[in-house]
Amino acid sequence: MVQLLYIVASLHVLLCPFTKVEESFNIQATHDILYHRHNLSQYDHNEFPGVVPRTFIGPLAISALSAPVVSLFYLVGINKFWMQYVVRLVLAMSVIGAWTRLRTALAKQFGSTFAWWYTLITVTQYHFMFYMSRPLPNIMVLPLVLLAIEGWLSGKHKQFLVSAGASIVIFRAELAMLFGLFLIIDLYFKKIDFVNLFKIVVPAGVGLVALTVVVDSIFWGRLLWPEAEVFWYNTILNKSSDWGTSPFLWYFYSALPRGLGPSMVLIPTGLYLDRRLIQYAAPAFVYILLYSFLPHKELRFIIYVFPLLNMASAAACSFIYVRRSKAPIFELMFWGTVFVILGNIIITLAFVLVAMSNYPGGVAITRFHKLLKNEPFVHVHICNLAAQTGVTRYTQINDRWMYSKNESLPFEQLQDYTHLLVEAKSKYSSNIKSFAQTHTILDSIESFSQVAMHYKLMPPVKIKTKPALFILERKDFREFPLGHNIRPFDSPPALIDKAMQSDETIVQVVNYDTDEETGSTESDAEINFEEQAVQIDTPPDNESIVDTVVPILEDNLENDIETSNNEIVEEAEEPIVEEVIQTEEEKSPKLQKAKKALDELKALRQERKKKAIEKIKSETRKEVVASAKEKLKEIMKRHKHIAVELSESIISDITVELEAKDGRGDIPEEEMLPEVPQPQEVEVVDETENKQRGDAEKSEERIDKDVGSNNTNENIDKIVEEVIVRLIDRKIYDDKTKPEDLKPEDRLMIQKIVEEVLAEKLNYSNANNSK
Repeated sequence: MVQLLYIVASLHVLLCPFTKVEESFNIQATHDILYHRHNLSQYDHNEFPGVVPRTFIGPLAISALSAPVVSLFYLVGINKFWMQYVVRLVLAMSVIGAWTRLRTALAKQFGSTFAWWYTLITVTQYHFMFYMSRPLPNIMVLPLVLLAIEGWLSGKHKQFLVSAGASIVIFRAELAMLFGLFLIIDLYFKKIDFVNLFKIVVPAGVGLVALTVVVDSIFWGRLLWPEAEVFWYNTILNKSSDWGTSPFLWYFYSALPRGLGPSMVLIPTGLYLDRRLIQYAAPAFVYILLYSFLPHKELRFIIYVFPLLNMASAAACSFIYVRRSKAPIFELMFWGTVFVILGNIIITLAFVLVAMSNYPGGVAITRFHKLLKNEPFVHVHICNLAAQTGVTRYTQINDRWMYSKNESLPFEQLQDYTHLLVEAKSKYSSNIKSFAQTHTILDSIESFSQVAMHYKLMPPVKIKTKPALFILERKDFREFPLGHNIRPFDSPPALIDKAMQSDETIVQVVNYDTDEETGSTESDAEINFEEQAVQIDTPPDNESIVDTVVPILEDNLENDIETSNNEIVEEAEEPIVEEVIQTEEEKSPKLQKAKKALDELKALRQERKKKAIEKIKSETRKEVVASAKEKLKEIMKRHKHIAVELSESIISDITVELEAKDGRGDIPEEEMLPEVPQPQEVEVVDETENKQRGDAEKSEERIDKDVGSNNTNENIDKIVEEVIVRLIDRKIYDDKTKPEDLKPEDRLMIQKIVEEVLAEKLNYSNANNSK
């Protein structure tokens, strides 16, 4: 049975691998210890220290257990994001190891049947299993808490006092209330005397305080006792209330029912059937009552008492189970316990589905790396929401890129980043519109919004999401692969002067027939560009642009231009050359000719791209048309009562042309159409079946007529072209792709892009579309 805990804990890590802001310090600390080691200046806490200092002892212990895997991953070539899985799994294994010792102690006192039900109840509860791998301060201390409880149950006073002391002194000072209650019980029943108590507590306390002060003072660079500062800030000064407050009884009517699930109803029965458990459950309830005086409340603050309260539930299940065949009432009660366990499982599944959509920052940074995996230079700014919902140093897997989480940057400085992760509720939000002139939208990420009920669906519960983050890219990112700051008007005059050392150098950069001695012709330039146009401006995979462009500004420019990557040089330096040519065109006829050739090159590039789009369009039009028509039908079927309006007015507005630029990513200046009202999520059916059937048949006829109209077919052509452009920009297609090369995931992407285009053109989103 214990193996179930390992399996379920691992599933929680795999399904929800990202972390939130409360876990930030410990997860970043493990990264820095594993990868920066002795270089304390590179540690994350130097840049983001947090409100109060936290101890490094927990991350040190977890990192020590995880360290062997780092070297293995390095040798195999596995990126460091997988180390976040390893660290969380190691933490979960530590908690399970301590919990197993507690379970063994319970089995000795209450029997194997009790231990079996205790395991089953624990493994089916969501919060304890979910938090088990979370690098929160409350979870870092959980192994010590379980060892202290196990020592108290077994009468191992030294184990209890040392583990409890370490928990209080190093990690969580509020645990003094819980373990203080246990100690009072032992003193009252004379299980331990004051002499032996002080013999253990005094030296252990001095040693533990010295340990945390020495270790953490080294990492923080000043003399401190972290948990003492935390206790003073949160409890004495009550500054934790700045993060929200809850009613006094919130733990009892909200946290405990969610944390324990349906099995909570068995606690009174268990305490009544086995009075020995009162001494275990009473300190738990008193601890919760005392902690309720602190206004700021979170479920994780009382997670230590879940194993204590589960003992009472397990006692009730064990008592009923062994008597299930002795009387009908016990058999009925047994089936009741079965439904309680099933209720735990159902609630766990529901919470997992919600949790999977609750980390938009982690999803955004992962998708960002997939979209730009071949780019050699990227400078991305990560907004506050993304940093708080999944972005950690483990997710920053490209060592050549630059990542910034600076929250104090003004708008002007944000525009210099090649990419941005921006928080916004839609693409019409002011946060997005601010970047309409400089950036385009690469993708959007949604997060949990609410749980909706649909009585007509099975299951009737649906997890709804809403836009949370947008990935933006500079419109001139391809022109300035080394960053926007290399623009001529941003560059030092010396840099431009160096690039203008001679007319011959500039002519060579353009790579046209401006000097017969270079042996370069217009036809050669067209051939080189044709090879580049096939890739639709795809950057090279194996060549660093930094290594290519820098020599262009050096004296050895002529040799570098003759390499196979001269197209990259042209693309990176065209804006500089154009600026130089504009200022010097009257000084040299050659420069005038070079500018004319450069304009022709740009026109040729646009023509090549149009041809590539037409070629792909002819091969994939059938599938895109089918997807678009199917989506139109689905939208109109879902909303029968506005089918006429859609077909006669809204669909006709599709012919409104958008900008000729990247339709997928252009940020709209304003909404083109008013939003169509969404139907209510919960519908009560009060019409007869005949009327519904008649309405459905009329709607089907209207839909078929609308979709088959010539007007819609013309609109489909525009949608096809729009979809093709987006497929090219997302590097799913080039003009060498054949229909039979389509993979299942490519077809799904086509459908998704069709939905995006329809949503943009109709300004309409399908309420039943699951993303």
